[in-house]
Amino acid sequence: MTRAAGGRAAGRAARGGAGEARGGAGDARGGAGEARGGAGEGARPARLTGAQAHARYEALVARAMTAEDPVAALRAAAEDPALPPALRKALLGADEDGVRMSALLVARLRFERLLRGSPEAEAWFDRDPAEFSAAFRRYHAEVPPTAFFPPGEARLFRRWMESPSAPARAR
Repeated sequence: MTRAAGGRAAGRAARGGAGEARGGAGDARGGAGEARGGAGEGARPARLTGAQAHARYEALVARAMTAEDPVAALRAAAEDPALPPALRKALLGADEDGVRMSALLVARLRFERLLRGSPEAEAWFDRDPAEFSAAFRRYHAEVPPTAFFPPGEARLFRRWMESPSAPARAR
Protein backbone atom coordinates (compact mmCIF):
# COMPACT_ATOMS: atom_id res chain seq x y z
CA MET A 1 0.00 0.00 0.00
CA THR A 2 1.10 3.55 -0.38
CA ARG A 3 2.58 5.45 2.49
CA ALA A 4 -0.55 7.60 2.53
CA ALA A 5 -2.74 4.50 2.93
CA GLY A 6 -0.86 2.97 5.77
CA GLY A 7 1.44 5.57 7.15
CA ARG A 8 1.89 8.99 8.54
CA ALA A 9 -0.46 10.92 6.26
CA ALA A 10 -3.45 8.80 7.26
CA GLY A 11 -2.48 8.97 10.93
CA ARG A 12 -2.21 12.75 10.83
CA ALA A 13 -5.52 13.03 9.03
CA ALA A 14 -7.25 10.78 11.54
CA ARG A 15 -6.08 12.64 14.63
CA GLY A 16 -8.65 14.93 16.10
CA GLY A 17 -9.66 16.22 19.48
CA ALA A 18 -9.78 12.67 20.87
CA GLY A 19 -6.23 11.87 19.79
CA GLU A 20 -5.03 8.85 17.87
CA ALA A 21 -6.89 5.55 18.10
CA ARG A 22 -5.09 2.90 20.07
CA GLY A 23 -5.29 -0.78 19.25
CA GLY A 24 -6.63 -2.26 16.07
CA ALA A 25 -9.73 -2.72 14.07
CA GLY A 26 -11.41 -4.83 16.72
CA ASP A 27 -14.17 -6.61 14.91
CA ALA A 28 -13.19 -5.95 11.33
CA ARG A 29 -16.56 -7.17 10.08
CA GLY A 30 -18.61 -4.83 12.23
CA GLY A 31 -18.67 -1.12 12.39
CA ALA A 32 -15.72 -0.44 14.64
CA GLY A 33 -15.96 3.18 15.57
CA GLU A 34 -19.20 3.74 13.68
CA ALA A 35 -21.10 6.82 14.63
CA ARG A 36 -24.27 6.19 16.55
CA GLY A 37 -27.47 7.78 15.46
CA GLY A 38 -30.07 7.50 12.79
CA ALA A 39 -28.88 9.21 9.66
CA GLY A 40 -31.83 8.68 7.36
CA GLU A 41 -31.90 8.69 3.58
CA GLY A 42 -30.33 11.86 2.29
CA ALA A 43 -29.16 12.96 5.74
CA ARG A 44 -25.53 13.86 6.33
CA PRO A 45 -23.59 11.14 8.17
CA ALA A 46 -22.73 11.79 11.80
CA ARG A 47 -19.34 13.43 12.20
CA LEU A 48 -16.73 11.05 13.62
CA THR A 49 -14.02 12.09 16.05
CA GLY A 50 -10.45 11.59 14.87
CA ALA A 51 -10.15 8.37 16.87
CA GLN A 52 -13.47 7.03 15.54
CA ALA A 53 -12.50 7.85 11.96
CA HIS A 54 -9.14 6.14 12.35
CA ALA A 55 -10.77 3.05 13.92
CA ARG A 56 -13.28 2.90 11.07
CA TYR A 57 -10.47 3.28 8.51
CA GLU A 58 -8.55 0.39 10.15
CA ALA A 59 -11.68 -1.79 10.15
CA LEU A 60 -12.29 -1.10 6.47
CA VAL A 61 -8.68 -1.96 5.57
CA ALA A 62 -8.82 -5.14 7.68
CA ARG A 63 -12.07 -6.15 5.98
CA ALA A 64 -10.47 -5.56 2.57
CA MET A 65 -7.55 -7.82 3.45
CA THR A 66 -9.94 -10.79 3.72
CA ALA A 67 -12.16 -9.87 0.76
CA GLU A 68 -12.19 -11.88 -2.45
CA ASP A 69 -11.16 -8.71 -4.31
CA PRO A 70 -9.25 -6.52 -1.83
CA VAL A 71 -8.73 -3.67 -4.31
CA ALA A 72 -12.46 -3.43 -5.03
CA ALA A 73 -13.15 -3.60 -1.28
CA LEU A 74 -10.84 -0.61 -0.65
CA ARG A 75 -12.44 1.34 -3.50
CA ALA A 76 -15.88 0.64 -2.02
CA ALA A 77 -14.62 1.63 1.44
CA ALA A 78 -13.50 4.98 0.00
CA GLU A 79 -17.17 5.72 -0.70
CA ASP A 80 -17.92 5.80 3.06
CA PRO A 81 -19.28 9.33 3.58
CA ALA A 82 -18.52 9.24 7.31
CA LEU A 83 -14.77 9.11 6.69
CA PRO A 84 -12.87 12.38 6.46
CA PRO A 85 -11.77 13.29 2.92
CA ALA A 86 -8.08 12.63 3.69
CA LEU A 87 -8.80 9.03 4.73
CA ARG A 88 -11.05 8.47 1.71
CA LYS A 89 -8.25 9.79 -0.49
CA ALA A 90 -5.76 7.47 1.24
CA LEU A 91 -7.96 4.45 0.46
CA LEU A 92 -8.23 5.49 -3.18
CA GLY A 93 -4.48 6.13 -3.39
CA ALA A 94 -3.45 2.68 -2.20
CA ASP A 95 -1.21 0.88 -4.69
CA GLU A 96 -3.29 -1.93 -6.22
CA ASP A 97 -0.41 -4.41 -6.44
CA GLY A 98 0.59 -3.62 -2.87
CA VAL A 99 -2.98 -4.20 -1.68
CA ARG A 100 -3.15 -7.56 -3.48
CA MET A 101 0.24 -8.62 -2.09
CA SER A 102 -0.75 -7.59 1.43
CA ALA A 103 -3.99 -9.58 1.21
CA LEU A 104 -2.09 -12.65 -0.01
CA LEU A 105 0.35 -12.34 2.88
CA VAL A 106 -2.49 -12.05 5.39
CA ALA A 107 -4.13 -15.20 4.00
CA ARG A 108 -0.84 -17.11 3.91
CA LEU A 109 0.05 -16.20 7.48
CA ARG A 110 -3.41 -17.25 8.72
CA PHE A 111 -3.16 -20.52 6.81
CA GLU A 112 0.26 -21.28 8.31
CA ARG A 113 -0.86 -20.33 11.83
CA LEU A 114 -3.88 -22.59 11.50
CA LEU A 115 -1.93 -25.61 10.29
CA ARG A 116 0.68 -25.15 13.03
CA GLY A 117 -1.93 -24.67 15.74
CA SER A 118 -4.44 -27.35 14.82
CA PRO A 119 -3.46 -30.99 14.28
CA GLU A 120 -7.04 -31.61 13.08
CA ALA A 121 -6.78 -28.93 10.38
CA GLU A 122 -3.38 -30.23 9.32
CA ALA A 123 -4.74 -33.79 9.06
CA TRP A 124 -7.73 -32.52 7.05
CA PHE A 125 -5.38 -30.65 4.69
CA ASP A 126 -3.23 -33.79 4.25
CA ARG A 127 -6.31 -35.94 3.64
CA ASP A 128 -8.17 -33.61 1.23
CA PRO A 129 -6.30 -30.41 0.28
CA ALA A 130 -9.03 -29.16 -2.10
CA GLU A 131 -11.83 -29.52 0.44
CA PHE A 132 -9.77 -27.99 3.23
CA SER A 133 -8.69 -25.08 1.02
CA ALA A 134 -12.30 -24.33 0.09
CA ALA A 135 -13.26 -24.36 3.77
CA PHE A 136 -10.28 -22.16 4.65
CA ARG A 137 -11.28 -19.58 2.00
CA ARG A 138 -14.76 -19.34 3.55
CA TYR A 139 -13.30 -19.12 7.06
CA HIS A 140 -10.84 -16.42 5.98
CA ALA A 141 -13.65 -14.36 4.43
CA GLU A 142 -16.06 -14.77 7.36
CA VAL A 143 -13.82 -14.56 10.45
CA PRO A 144 -11.79 -11.41 11.14
CA PRO A 145 -8.05 -12.03 11.51
CA THR A 146 -7.56 -11.35 15.22
CA ALA A 147 -5.19 -14.15 16.32
CA PHE A 148 -1.46 -13.56 16.52
CA PHE A 149 -0.31 -17.09 17.33
CA PRO A 150 -1.18 -20.60 16.08
CA PRO A 151 -3.26 -21.67 19.11
CA GLY A 152 -5.45 -18.57 18.77
CA GLU A 153 -6.01 -19.19 15.06
CA ALA A 154 -6.89 -22.81 15.84
CA ARG A 155 -9.48 -21.67 18.42
CA LEU A 156 -11.04 -19.25 15.92
CA PHE A 157 -11.21 -21.99 13.28
CA ARG A 158 -12.67 -24.53 15.73
CA ARG A 159 -15.35 -22.02 16.77
CA TRP A 160 -16.12 -21.29 13.12
CA MET A 161 -16.36 -25.02 12.34
CA GLU A 162 -19.00 -25.34 15.08
CA SER A 163 -21.06 -22.49 13.63
CA PRO A 164 -24.01 -23.03 11.29
CA SER A 165 -22.23 -21.26 8.42
CA ALA A 166 -19.31 -23.71 8.39
CA PRO A 167 -19.34 -26.51 5.82
CA ALA A 168 -20.23 -30.03 6.87
CA ARG A 169 -17.10 -32.11 6.43
CA ALA A 170 -16.12 -35.74 6.73
CA ARG A 171 -14.14 -36.34 9.90
